[in-house]
Amino acid sequence: DMLSMANHTAEETFSLLDNLLKWTKSQIGRLKTVYQEINMMEVIGDAVTLFSPVASLKNIKIRTEWPDHVDVRVDVDMIKTIMRNLLSNAVRYSSEAGRVVIGARQQDDNHIAMFVQDFGKGIDPRYHESIFEHYFRVPGTKVQGTGLGLSISRDFVEAHGGTLTVDSELGKGSVFTMVLPC
Repeated sequence: DMLSMANHTAEETFSLLDNLLKWTKSQIGRLKTVYQEINMMEVIGDAVTLFSPVASLKNIKIRTEWPDHVDVRVDVDMIKTIMRNLLSNAVRYSSEAGRVVIGARQQDDNHIAMFVQDFGKGIDPRYHESIFEHYFRVPGTKVQGTGLGLSISRDFVEAHGGTLTVDSELGKGSVFTMVLPC
């Protein structure tokens, strides 16, 4: 368990540095996107594998919901970053013995929706847009973070011509939904 936790911490640190570098490049217009066709289920599966050890320490169950195959043309590194950010937040903000649901569905002929849902304390509606601003943290939040994960994620989703939204209610948790053209 300790080795798994150390590995996860190293992955999180690398991910944070990688996110900061990509975000900086996007802010100065030097981020290059490399699009390729992928099965989103593989990206979701990789994210679940990465965060399962941390989730199990809090006795959080991660459930996946998806069709057999969902292909989308994206920058794989950006999409992996987004999914890691969303799943990391869901696990961090879930209470002990909670649950998280992550999945994808075909929204219509031209769009795919990927979502991460937690059943934690939720986000006050007055902060639903602010959480996507650089360095913003909900007042009174005790969970550690930089306030960059959601803003980077939204920037990366928008670079794909998509949207990233939140639906959250205090005491009932949050659902973050990324809609991308496919």
